[in-house]
Amino acid sequence: AAPAVAAVAVAAPAVATVAPPAAPLHCPLTTLRDRLHLACFFDADSHPLARHFVRHYATVVGVRLERMTFWVHAPTTTDANRVDDDPRANATAAAAAAAEHSLHAEGVDDVRRISSRWSDKLMLNVTNEFIKALPRDRWLVFANIDEFFYFPCDMQRRIAERKTTFCADMEDRVAQSRRAVELREAPPIDEQFPVRCRIRQSLRPRGQRPTTTEKITLFLASPAGRPHRQYKSPHRLFSQYGKLGRCNNTGSFSHYTATTMYVQAIEKKLRNFRWNPTVEMDYRSQLKLLRADAPLC
Repeated sequence: AAPAVAAVAVAAPAVATVAPPAAPLHCPLTTLRDRLHLACFFDADSHPLARHFVRHYATVVGVRLERMTFWVHAPTTTDANRVDDDPRANATAAAAAAAEHSLHAEGVDDVRRISSRWSDKLMLNVTNEFIKALPRDRWLVFANIDEFFYFPCDMQRRIAERKTTFCADMEDRVAQSRRAVELREAPPIDEQFPVRCRIRQSLRPRGQRPTTTEKITLFLASPAGRPHRQYKSPHRLFSQYGKLGRCNNTGSFSHYTATTMYVQAIEKKLRNFRWNPTVEMDYRSQLKLLRADAPLC
């Protein structure tokens, strides 16, 4: 008999496997779209941020353009009474016009100019009156022009669990050089400032109360039909609702202040306004850090 020939094992053809796409880190607030508003109060000199800001909140957060409201601060005076001969007046008017043009070019219609002397009280009073005028079932995002909020993809579940107030922690974004640079119109701002840092968390000396870096990012105007929420400070709402108003943390948000424009803004704030000693110390610490020829982080 012929010797048996061992069968040659033939490997099964390799089957290509495709890893499932990673879950997105953040999602637009689609389920709130018809009840979601954005409000922003900003200095006219910060107008280069306006287009980046609108595009972020329209696409990443999902706020409709017709639900965006902006107050452009362009004072005509520099002291508590009147100083109309300020040589910066023409520059301020030009900056305000540029800010309004940028916002209108992006499709935003509700742009209001504020000419009163700057203060946090002014900003909060304007914002609180705006909140009172909202229907009770509306949600509000109130952000500074250099604050770009993000929301996780489980927001629908959180809201179904009766969470009505959300907050997040500042995360500074800096350029690849890790130094203050000029903001450009393109590419997108997150590509210009790709490095994530926590600069403000280390501004104050050890032993002092840390700088507040948590901010309210989203809240329901009138939870359970109660009186409308109101801001106590730029970072805090009044504690009106006990557990119902507790802040639900959503992670971090991008803070774009590592720019030459922001350096000029701090210089202006220190030159034109009186601040309490703690705030002034924080501004001077930021200014020293941003001016230094050394990496920010």
